[in-house]
Amino acid sequence: MNPRRTLVCFSLLAASVWIGSGVSAATAMAASCTYAGATPLFTPWQDYAAYVPFQGSTFENGASGWSWGSGAKIVTGDNNPLLATAGSHSVQIPGGGTARSPWLCVNSNTPSMRFFIRRVSGTGSLTIKASVNSGAKQVTTITAIADTTANWQPSPVVVFPTLLTASTTGVDAQIQFTADPGTIFRIDDVELDPYLRR
Repeated sequence: MNPRRTLVCFSLLAASVWIGSGVSAATAMAASCTYAGATPLFTPWQDYAAYVPFQGSTFENGASGWSWGSGAKIVTGDNNPLLATAGSHSVQIPGGGTARSPWLCVNSNTPSMRFFIRRVSGTGSLTIKASVNSGAKQVTTITAIADTTANWQPSPVVVFPTLLTASTTGVDAQIQFTADPGTIFRIDDVELDPYLRR
């Protein structure tokens, strides 16, 4: 890992709590942990790791597998302009709103994730939680990103804790983004690093 990469580490909030009855085994099942076509999208910010997009994470074609709560939604006319990809959509997360990614596979070769973010209003943080399914248990971890501006920018590198990366075969994980009350964020182009670079 490049020493200049800014790291945001998950801190453990809770562990080994039972999955609620509303989460079925089919819903929690992720794809294989084999990822192809990774590219170094964040090279302009001295991050030379290769990334692959989360399913639907450009938000241009319906955001397959993503779900929204308390006012979070896809908006038109405000796409992240920092990548050389055409588009016109991003996700708006208002105060108390939540965007949840599809379930995906994480393992010892997926150490981190990154995305693009901008603050629309307010002074609060964007909280990131990771729910991980292993057997009949769910583990939740969290970090908060506060240092953002009104302009699109790459997020810090969000480094998964050992708890998420200990498996060599993979566990199912879902990433959740929640805005603090009184604050509105927009996110776009959510990316997973599928190669261990530590």
